[in-house]
Amino acid sequence: MKAWIFAAAAAALCLTACSGKPSEAEARQALADLMAQSASAPVVTIDGFTLTGCKRAEDTDGYRCDTRGTVVMDMMGNRVPLPVNKNLRYTKVDGAWRAYAQ
Repeated sequence: MKAWIFAAAAAALCLTACSGKPSEAEARQALADLMAQSASAPVVTIDGFTLTGCKRAEDTDGYRCDTRGTVVMDMMGNRVPLPVNKNLRYTKVDGAWRAYAQ
């Protein structure tokens, strides 16, 4: 019984400490936050979102991932589609994933 409890605790610790790359949902939210902050406009939706080729960043913290999709933003009542096809860096800050263009 003690061995099972120890194994479960070790697995839980590894999952929280070694979370790895962001999930597609986490990366989508991070992209929405980045775009809303950059454009100072709310994101309506992100269409055709894909996250591929994630690799640990060599020059800084986080992961670099190829990110594609169309971010639809509400700019003064108009829906403006902005295509995204870029390698973004995703890093976890205070428990939440953030996207960076550089």
